[in-house]
Amino acid sequence: MTNCKKNAGILGVGLYMPEEIRTNDYWNDKEFLNLPPSKSKKDCFLGIDERRVFPKNMLPSEAEIKAGEAALKNANISKEEIDLVLVHSMVPNETVPGNASLVQYELGLKNAAAWNIDTCCSSFVTMFINASALIKSGMFKKILVITSIFHSKIIDENDYLTPYVGDGSSAVVVGEVPEEYGYITSHCTSNGYYHDAFTVRERLPLASKYRSHFEKSPLQNLMTSNTKKAREMGKKSLDYMSEVLFETLNKSDYSKSDLDFFLSHQPCHWAHDAWRDLLELSEDKSYQTFNIYGNIASTSIPASMYHALENNRIKKGDTILIASSGAGENHAAALFKWAI
Repeated sequence: MTNCKKNAGILGVGLYMPEEIRTNDYWNDKEFLNLPPSKSKKDCFLGIDERRVFPKNMLPSEAEIKAGEAALKNANISKEEIDLVLVHSMVPNETVPGNASLVQYELGLKNAAAWNIDTCCSSFVTMFINASALIKSGMFKKILVITSIFHSKIIDENDYLTPYVGDGSSAVVVGEVPEEYGYITSHCTSNGYYHDAFTVRERLPLASKYRSHFEKSPLQNLMTSNTKKAREMGKKSLDYMSEVLFETLNKSDYSKSDLDFFLSHQPCHWAHDAWRDLLELSEDKSYQTFNIYGNIASTSIPASMYHALENNRIKKGDTILIASSGAGENHAAALFKWAI
């Protein structure tokens, strides 16, 4: 069953972003009730001008389907050719089950199995690694990888972290490519000590002080952070990312000087540039969309990939390194050669 001569690469990229643009002015009349003493309100908008917001009545699966369709069209792959779909929904339609089987059904992928994969913001890298290994093994031929984030359904607008996040959905098709292209190697780490640094929990919105006994409960499922651990994670971010970046390169015959392009998750305004600097890459060898999209979780890398391709920044044969952190705490990086 195993055929190690096979190699796997990205055949197409799709992006589906909301039409509504929310600019920084949205927060002009809102107070951040948990703003640390060391920060000003202006600090909460560093590096970002706007973010996208899906309609309130839209389901995450609907955006995932749109992104999947866009990727299939871009790859010129028929739905019948897909034999597996991997889905990461940061906010699924239901708590249980995940969206994968619904997306498979609604997309009409009649020959495909459907799996939910979740390592939070690092899920795209995790899914790409898994898809590449499964194709290399010969178990599957063409895999559709889809991600979405609906931050607008879980944000507390009086939380100082919320201007940094946005909504979006993206997808790629992974399939067999010539031997000199595609997936090379990867490295992943986890540290469960930071499991509760960022969570979604049922709690009172920051602006809710109390309720009368006859009023509907104001409890909501909202993004919640453990301030102490979140700060620790930020301070150690470069160490954790350095480990996965250089361990990935160490597993290959490549060095940082061989890299043509770098793409990463963008959790805040400084992360992507700081991680790129670890590799001593110039700005023109990377692409980011934080200023227009903000933190869009596992959608960040394929979204930046889509725009980089649109702007002719990636070409066939380029050696590309992708990397992401993810709440949990997870870190993942993958090295591959662009095949299209």
